[in-house]
Amino acid sequence: MGALELREKWKRSIKTVDIRFLQMVDALYEGYFKNEVVAYHPDGSPMTRQEYKMALDIAESQIDQGDYISADEFEQEES
Repeated sequence: MGALELREKWKRSIKTVDIRFLQMVDALYEGYFKNEVVAYHPDGSPMTRQEYKMALDIAESQIDQGDYISADEFEQEES
């Protein structure tokens, strides 16, 4: 069975499965993609989906704590 047939089969089946099955499929999906390279660190080294999500979580936490500078402040530092 090819990818197209499998997609169609799952589109039809998704409405009939229970929450436990959906959670297992979701965990499998997340595990499959968590090591996929989605970005790069400033030094050029690859960043996985999991690392990227962690970096975003840290950045959001810093923003919530007021730990940031304005664009003007940043430009002044670069001068």
